[in-house]
Amino acid sequence: MNNLDKNVQTVEAYNKNSEHYSAVFDSYPVRSGDIDRALKLNESGSTSILELGCGSGRDAEYIVSRVGVENYTGNDASVSLIEKAREKVPKGNFIVDDMREYSSHVKQFGIIFAFASLLHMKHEELIKILQNCREMLKTRGILYVSSKYGEYREIEVQNLGNMKYYYSYMPEDIEKIMGDSFSTVFKIIHDSEYGPSFTLALKKK
Repeated sequence: MNNLDKNVQTVEAYNKNSEHYSAVFDSYPVRSGDIDRALKLNESGSTSILELGCGSGRDAEYIVSRVGVENYTGNDASVSLIEKAREKVPKGNFIVDDMREYSSHVKQFGIIFAFASLLHMKHEELIKILQNCREMLKTRGILYVSSKYGEYREIEVQNLGNMKYYYSYMPEDIEKIMGDSFSTVFKIIHDSEYGPSFTLALKKK
């Protein structure tokens, strides 16, 4: 099976079971502390925010409450989860698109969030996504990532009759890809609903 098939299967798992996953996501605390931290660290002069892998919009509600709906863009590959997000934030700018392909060269962002979304991407795809983030982020803006922690490996999970694929990373993997044009302003390894995880904030120089 090639990796494209694995990505398709993961998205389809979310599409077919969006009610279940939306309820699960909503049962977790909103990442208000992370969002507030990113807003404080952001020195770009812009409150325009992109959330890659916004899912069912759990965190979108809080982000919009802080920066206004006009400053928020949410991206996800799952049509069904985006529908749930639009129910939470009816006026939100939600885009159904593969984050591996998504880029915005017209509008740059002060903050890009990737909460537990890059964990579905294999290494070469991660590189491409982060390169796009480098272009989309304003100088002194923040790339804020949370993901599974561990040496790089593929994790195959069957849930509700569907397969999903995950990849674990170290924060140093992200730092290496972003290079010297970014500085680390926050880093922590912690337990989460996904198991051992890390949270990393990088500022564009």
